[in-house]
Amino acid sequence: MGTFEEHSGADRDFDFRVGLAEGAWDCKAFADRLWGDVARILNASFGGSTGVSDGVGGYKYGFENDDLSVSMFVDDGEPGWPYEKVPAMLTARSRSGSLETWELAERLYEGLAAGGTYLLIVFEEYGMPIAANFDIGDDW
Repeated sequence: MGTFEEHSGADRDFDFRVGLAEGAWDCKAFADRLWGDVARILNASFGGSTGVSDGVGGYKYGFENDDLSVSMFVDDGEPGWPYEKVPAMLTARSRSGSLETWELAERLYEGLAAGGTYLLIVFEEYGMPIAANFDIGDDW
């Protein structure tokens, strides 16, 4: 695994998978807390944007402005290692001319990892993991 810049390129996204490092699982509470932390880390006001139920236990979040676009989906996850540990899917994209998407993703990763609250895996757009804060193995 390498740095975010190594995997950057025109219009490349970084797909985050995020889970709870410890504690009891409550999908909506986790999703709301993660969404708030993402806004804080990116220094963005999501304008009261809250999660919308998908009707089957998941929640969708989204925000866009001239500088960035952020989307997130959280449900109870899918079985199988390591995905069962990281049920939230999160993507943040820079729309700013002064900040590259890889820089935004790196800031988000470092901010989410710093508190020890979240388990994280970041995938480059072709599905290879480039960063994780827990052991996900090497069989990719």
